[in-house]
Amino acid sequence: GTVRHYKWRHVAIIVQRENLFTVVTERLKVMLKNSNISFTERAFESSIGVAGLEGDIFDADARIFLIVTYAIHARQLLCESFHRGIVLPRYLLVTPAWYAQGWWRINDDTNYSCSVHEREEVMSLTLGLLHLDFLAQLGDINTDTGINGSEFLDLEKAHFNTPPLNLKQSEYSQYCYDATWTLAYALNK
Repeated sequence: GTVRHYKWRHVAIIVQRENLFTVVTERLKVMLKNSNISFTERAFESSIGVAGLEGDIFDADARIFLIVTYAIHARQLLCESFHRGIVLPRYLLVTPAWYAQGWWRINDDTNYSCSVHEREEVMSLTLGLLHLDFLAQLGDINTDTGINGSEFLDLEKAHFNTPPLNLKQSEYSQYCYDATWTLAYALNK
């Protein structure tokens, strides 16, 4: 698959323990294992937040960090990233792009350890992933990869039905496959 093609060796997953995120993460872990990609996972309870992550939030051996949380916790992780220097060109943070527009600028009741400006600085070096439905809505408009959304969805379907994976496609699988494929493409540029 794509991950093997780009020869990734290790990724870190930071996940919020909510059903939506744990289902997606479990499928992602299966795909990573099947592709001989090592990974670490740091998980926290929604009620405690990022503060519930004991020790070093960011795996010292990883360069790619998949943030699988709601936006409020992703903002906290952007602050941690800023303070620890976990930014491009050495590191890549990947966030969902389905958050509200300008989600990193929101100052809710949470006590963030960095300013909006500092979060914006990190966001300028962060990759956001769009949901596949967005790609399907593009119709015949080609993406940066030279294929359109429909072609991408066809490739995904073929990928799931091909040995050695032969995976049953979950309704959440598009997040995992899209994330892996998009990251590999971005890192190859």
